[in-house]
Amino acid sequence: MIQIESVLIRELRGIRELEIKPNRKNFVVSGPNGSGKSGVVDAIQFALTGEMSRLAGRGTGGLSVNRHGPHIDHRDDPVSAEVSLRFYVPDLEKSAVLTRNVSSPKTFKLEPDESDIRTIMEEVATHPELTLSRREIIKYIIVEAGQRSREIQALLQIEVIGQTRGVLKTTSNKLSIVARQARRAASSAGDALRRQLDVATLNQESILAAINPRRQTLGLAEIADLQMDTDLSAGILEKAADAQFNKEAALRDLEALQRSTVDLAASSKGDAEHVVCALIAMESDSGLREVIARRPFVERGLQLVHGSHCPLCDTEWEDEAALVGHLRAKLAKATEARVIEERLLRNAAEIASQVRSTAALVDSVQPLGNSFGLDSFGEQLARCSSDLKAFAEALNTVESIAEQRAKLERGWGRALGSMGGQLEALRRAIQGEPDQSESVEAQTFLTRAQDRFETWRGLRRAERRARAVVEAGRATYSTYYEVANSLLEALYEAVEDDFASYYRAINATDEGEFKAKLEPAEGGLDLDVAFYDKGMHPPGAYHSEGHQDGMGLCLYLALMRRLLGDRFRLAVFDDVVMSVDQGHRKELCGLLKEHFPKTQFIITTHDRVWAKQMQTAGLIESKGRVTFHSWSLEAGPIVEQGLGVWDEIEAAVARGDTSVAAGRLRRHMEYVAAELADQLQAKVPFRGDASYDLGELLGAVIGRHGALLSDAARAANSWDRRDAMATIKSLKDSRKEALAAERGEGWVVNKAVHYNEWATFTPDEFRDVVQAFKQLLAELRCSSCESWFYVTPRKGHGESLRCRCGSVTLNLIVK
Repeated sequence: MIQIESVLIRELRGIRELEIKPNRKNFVVSGPNGSGKSGVVDAIQFALTGEMSRLAGRGTGGLSVNRHGPHIDHRDDPVSAEVSLRFYVPDLEKSAVLTRNVSSPKTFKLEPDESDIRTIMEEVATHPELTLSRREIIKYIIVEAGQRSREIQALLQIEVIGQTRGVLKTTSNKLSIVARQARRAASSAGDALRRQLDVATLNQESILAAINPRRQTLGLAEIADLQMDTDLSAGILEKAADAQFNKEAALRDLEALQRSTVDLAASSKGDAEHVVCALIAMESDSGLREVIARRPFVERGLQLVHGSHCPLCDTEWEDEAALVGHLRAKLAKATEARVIEERLLRNAAEIASQVRSTAALVDSVQPLGNSFGLDSFGEQLARCSSDLKAFAEALNTVESIAEQRAKLERGWGRALGSMGGQLEALRRAIQGEPDQSESVEAQTFLTRAQDRFETWRGLRRAERRARAVVEAGRATYSTYYEVANSLLEALYEAVEDDFASYYRAINATDEGEFKAKLEPAEGGLDLDVAFYDKGMHPPGAYHSEGHQDGMGLCLYLALMRRLLGDRFRLAVFDDVVMSVDQGHRKELCGLLKEHFPKTQFIITTHDRVWAKQMQTAGLIESKGRVTFHSWSLEAGPIVEQGLGVWDEIEAAVARGDTSVAAGRLRRHMEYVAAELADQLQAKVPFRGDASYDLGELLGAVIGRHGALLSDAARAANSWDRRDAMATIKSLKDSRKEALAAERGEGWVVNKAVHYNEWATFTPDEFRDVVQAFKQLLAELRCSSCESWFYVTPRKGHGESLRCRCGSVTLNLIVK
């Protein structure tokens, strides 16, 4: 994608005016906490995306780029806050300057403004993950499976997979509810037909056994084969078809309703209690119901956001990021409410099915109430049926369910239960009716049977359609889930291989057999890692915080390689190695240098040793850094631009500050000598307080270096390797010359290590000291890759002396 050449920052966050020049190479911004380093990260992220992650996300309510991006002295003047980024596009072999102003963060100016460059920068703006802070690393490791899946899919820009899966799952669940309601409606209609026919089960044999004797009574042809479109009352005269009352069937309907009113309280209590509990949980958070009600509205609005103008309420916000952050916060709260909502709707659907079944029983009896009831009982039953149906319809949304809370608490069948006396009076009235003649009984029986058979038949068809739709929904979800899972498994398998490889590279000494397993589960992503040879466990089970941070960084690198491949040309790390074990930071430098040679890393750190290690390991060049010493409100960061240490020393000498130059040389040599003692496995007398002086360190390093060259010479001679012998002789000769430089052999490891004496030297005399050390150090590093020589393996007897690029590889094993 791009690499950064320079960044000019004006009045942004804690920075008044600052320019840094990474020049397309790795770059380090070091300094103590509070010195303003993160302002550089904010500036780069703002230039690339128009956003600052520090001002967005959870816990940042009320913060915005427009209001809080400018320096505090310019908080009411966003126009003054601006970043100009000079960058290079490797794919186009072009450079350009992007300028973005806080007053209009979603727009930027380009110079030159060419379509191919603008397309690249618009793509870069969709990759906020190019900037990584330590607080973001751990979200890939120590989080629940669902959150990890969302974070990783968002980074890989495949979050549509999870979103589509969720939509299909929700649709499948809703279809299942509709199918259950259709099944219960068909069951209720079947019960009504079964009561009319007075049969135990509804099958062809039992139905025809009840129908044909009545048809014989009326002199009608028997029905031999029952089809779903058969008319049970076919042949009955129109005048006889008006007779709707059948005494025996009416008594069976009435008995079913009476039995239902007795059982109603117990059967409806459980689900009603669950619904009320869910409503109480939602009402305990006053905003929860509102969030649920507005979720589809907010989701749609989020899709329509373009700029700082809200498409939902026509309000003008500070900037688009603030508006999007506000809407996303609302959706995050809705996620918490979704579980409660789904449980509420599921239990309410169960109640609705019971209510509809009861309403069907009331409808069967209601005509009898008109004919035989006292005091307009038929009208009362009609109102009861209407109320029950309205109540059932009200149990399909959270808002309408909440409106029915009082009815649920006191018992929704209460009104029907109070009709027990009237129902009993109706039963006695019907029983008091004279028995019907066989022909009249047969006519009414068949007419009512046909009505209920038609209803049952229609609802059975609806049930079959609903069941088919459910199966289609389940098949769609299942197919999508299987295909998506297969693709995700292949993707995660590739990621886990890179992840484990990178982690092994920085933990080779203690976890060289490290393995990892990323396994997608429904709606989540499980991560297990090896802990030595003790099996696979979640990262938080046994690994330290430092190892977890190392895992987060390695997983991030593996994901970025998978996302961008060779186009992964830039990454900004904001103090990401704060708790990575110090013993592994050098290996981390090697990992970045070896596996990501084309990626420009811009790194901030408060650890000066880590900053030095990056330079020693060759991850950054001597001028590839800037040091922040302190910060003030008026001036911003107090900055020392990244001159090489030798340039810093020479600058001090040129000013006549020999003592300052001597101190810098002393600190640098002690640091380098400690690094070389580690690389060459030099024997340094142990000190519990680790307060080694330069003489102890450097003397041990020089002695060890000489011994290694002697071992290499013996090994080359034993193997008759004349080419190696020639190389070793050349190294010995140049070493001897360096040790003898200016003051005679042995001077460097003797008098000149006592830096108190350097302070009394004249500038020219001190320059001789500097030159002697530079010449000596040159003998301890490769002239090609500039890495320090080191011994392998790190533990045990040394087998070779080499550099990182392999230009120098000397065998130490004698034949």
